[in-house]
Amino acid sequence: MADTAAARRRPSFERVGRWVGGAALAGSIAFIGERLWRLDWATLQLHASWGVAGAMVGAPLLFAAADRAFARAWRAVVDPGNRFPHRDMSRIYARGVLMKYLPGSVFQYVSRQVEGAKTGIEHKLLAKSVVIEVGLHLVSSMAVAAACLTFDRWPAAAVTATLVVIGASLALHRPLMTALAFQIIAFGAFAAAATLIGAFVLPAGVSLAHFAALFLLAWLAGFVVPVAPGGIGVREAALLALAGTGLPAAGLMAATLALRASSITGDLGYGLATLGSHRRRS
Repeated sequence: MADTAAARRRPSFERVGRWVGGAALAGSIAFIGERLWRLDWATLQLHASWGVAGAMVGAPLLFAAADRAFARAWRAVVDPGNRFPHRDMSRIYARGVLMKYLPGSVFQYVSRQVEGAKTGIEHKLLAKSVVIEVGLHLVSSMAVAAACLTFDRWPAAAVTATLVVIGASLALHRPLMTALAFQIIAFGAFAAAATLIGAFVLPAGVSLAHFAALFLLAWLAGFVVPVAPGGIGVREAALLALAGTGLPAAGLMAATLALRASSITGDLGYGLATLGSHRRRS
């Protein structure tokens, strides 16, 4: 009885994770709030242009394309033999993309577990796919970030190496390697979105490849911190902190907010469009 009571009093990893995540989210929001408080809002008007408007159209499309690549990566792991209709698999993933914005940041996986089981996929395989996906997120995002940093000095080498890895991974016809290839493509789309926004918001002369790498690292910070839905708050604070004082405050804040708006729009657009198209076909 004493051991049982002690076990109940002992904080679980899940509870500790929630507290740590909550503290990180609160600290991130406070950090962003302090930056916004010090910001001269009139300077943001300088970034209003047709170029920025165009970037705010193109960037969500890139985020939506990334979601599609992530869906292909997930499908390669869960259904390598193509036993289930592609539209059912796309629908499951699209619903998960929408669910990730619920508080807790785990409902995208819960949604896939429930919907996948209804489709006939084994629970064990679905749970295994989550572990693989998370691991590939870490590897792929860091690999693309490294390619972005390399691009500044050796652009041809960075692009060639990335294409070789993607091509070789697809050529092997192995589920894990196929998933890796599509995840690299997805994070490449993330980097392209950051580059597009940065090109019209950040000052001339700023390394856009470096900014894209910082965005990927910030995305990773938002991903690994629990509680924050879609990494909201944590990602933005990480990007502001990583960029430091190397970029103008107004331009950096404008780029940060534009990327968040673009990622949300891209996710919602992909999720709703995918679900809507499959509903019309059924």
